[in-house]
Amino acid sequence: MMTLTKVIILVNFIILVILPQVKLLEGPNVCTKQEPYNVTVRVSERKPKQVREYVWCLKIPPRCSKYKIEFEVVYKNEVITKIRPIEECCPGYAKNSLNRCIPVCSEECLHGSCISPDKCKCEPGYGGPTCDISCPQGRWGNDCKKHCMCKNNSTCDPFTGKCECGRGWIGTLCSLACSPGKYGKDCAETCRCRNEATCDHISGACICKPGFRGPLCEELCPNGTHGTMCLSECRCQNGGSCDPVTGDCFCTPGWTGPVCANACPEGYWGKECKEVCNCYNGASCDHLTGECKCKPGYLGEQCLATCPLNMYGEDCRNECKCKNDGKCSPATGECKCPHGWQGDDCSKRTCPEGLYGPGCNHTCECMEENTQLCHSWSGKCICKAGWDGTTCSRPCPFYTYGEGCRSVCTCYNNAQCLPEDGKCLCAPGYQGPKCSLPCQKGFYGEDCAHRCLCKNGATCDTETGRCFCLPGWMGQQCDRPCNEQYYGKNCTQPCQCKNNGACEPQNGTCICGPGFTGALCNERCPPGKFGRNCAQECDCDETGTAACNPETGECICKHSWKGVRCESKCDNGLFGENCHQRCDCLNNGSCHPADGKCSCTPGWSGESCEHPCAAGHYGAGCKQMCPTRGFGKSYM
Repeated sequence: MMTLTKVIILVNFIILVILPQVKLLEGPNVCTKQEPYNVTVRVSERKPKQVREYVWCLKIPPRCSKYKIEFEVVYKNEVITKIRPIEECCPGYAKNSLNRCIPVCSEECLHGSCISPDKCKCEPGYGGPTCDISCPQGRWGNDCKKHCMCKNNSTCDPFTGKCECGRGWIGTLCSLACSPGKYGKDCAETCRCRNEATCDHISGACICKPGFRGPLCEELCPNGTHGTMCLSECRCQNGGSCDPVTGDCFCTPGWTGPVCANACPEGYWGKECKEVCNCYNGASCDHLTGECKCKPGYLGEQCLATCPLNMYGEDCRNECKCKNDGKCSPATGECKCPHGWQGDDCSKRTCPEGLYGPGCNHTCECMEENTQLCHSWSGKCICKAGWDGTTCSRPCPFYTYGEGCRSVCTCYNNAQCLPEDGKCLCAPGYQGPKCSLPCQKGFYGEDCAHRCLCKNGATCDTETGRCFCLPGWMGQQCDRPCNEQYYGKNCTQPCQCKNNGACEPQNGTCICGPGFTGALCNERCPPGKFGRNCAQECDCDETGTAACNPETGECICKHSWKGVRCESKCDNGLFGENCHQRCDCLNNGSCHPADGKCSCTPGWSGESCEHPCAAGHYGAGCKQMCPTRGFGKSYM
């Protein structure tokens, strides 16, 4: 645990040693020396002392002396010598007004400035230790007879003839340019140019290589330019880009040539036209994507598939016109007719109407009104849409329709379809092309053409229009509320509310009358509450109020109190409920404000204080005895 002595020494050390080390001088050329100094400190020490105490022993008196050594802390002042660092300017330097150490020249620099102790830096055209010698430009020495040998517009010292090189030059005669990467006065500055650019040895300006620009040559040429300072425009076409240095074109996929103006040769595509087309049946491929371009009659990614049945032409987009089972060429669409038919589209019979066979000597047996045609070679009946059978005498079976009854009805919700065209015939309650949609809200019946007559939010059966009432309503149109004391769906639930409470017809929630609360209105209002659902606060004075009417909120006063809020005591001479009864006490007697009982003045008694005290009695309630004399004693 740190003693008081150590604390005092630590504080003195911080104040006297550490704090003086804070530097006041700024900048270079500051020196430090050690300086001794004295300081008075208060130190503590533990000093022993002898203390006597008494212990029990077998003597008379039974007490013996015992001595022990105790230590007490004493304080004293001591003078100690300490060392502290002192800052001062180094030799040859002096402090200026800004607390900085600047060099001092013993002799004034007449045409220059003092740059280090006793060393001047002269202005151009002056020389000598104190910059007091001047010669015309290009001359130096005694009487300025010697010629300067300095090159590149450099000057020479008029006293020594030493060359003072200009920016970008070094050497004894200033004949050497700065080495690469250096520039400026004495070549002391470093070039900051990037991307292998060189810089001017005098100004430091960057000289960019082709393909770069910017103050430091840090930017590549923008798209579309190349060369020195990016001044040349690229000649590449079709989205090609050019090398920012040489201008050579880099073509986008599908293009080739010096300026990317040529599409890939036939059979090739993609980047640098190196991808080989993978197409068949004489197809070519797109020079950009490699997508096959099929010849008429073929399709697929590689043009391997022929056109589907009854389709022909480029991409098989055209529908064949051949009729009566005629075959069409997938390339040209030309029809090849079967036996019994002729013409460009095979629509012309080789036999007259009603006859068929190789010699046209057989009579067709088809029902004419239901038949589209009778095959002129085989005599087979081709039925009109909606008819079936060898002679077209039967309608299509259920849930089928169309030519040859090959199509299946797609109607929903048990709807039938017309055998001719498959049009759906919806059942009541449904609508839409496929009878998949129920009637919109508020409509019912066949084709949903009838408007529902239901009231009060009720819904109706989409088939029959029957109303489904919401809870609380009844009647064919749900236009009558539930009879009193009933609620709920179809008004069949009896109300459970007590004390003349009404129930909400939808869910049976009880609506209590004044003075009652609770789910079934079977609870009286708690003290201090009244009215419907006991929601109102009684406004009665607590002191004088016996109760608050739970229905009306009327204050019922205690005996001896009155007022709308039962806030006032009964006036003198009145008592009872609302102070309506008058006291009948006589002889200045007063009555109790609650029950009217008389309190008589001294000397009177009786229910109405109508009797004076009996002989020998006096005072309040006539309970005191008058004094009497006897046997020589007196009672006063």
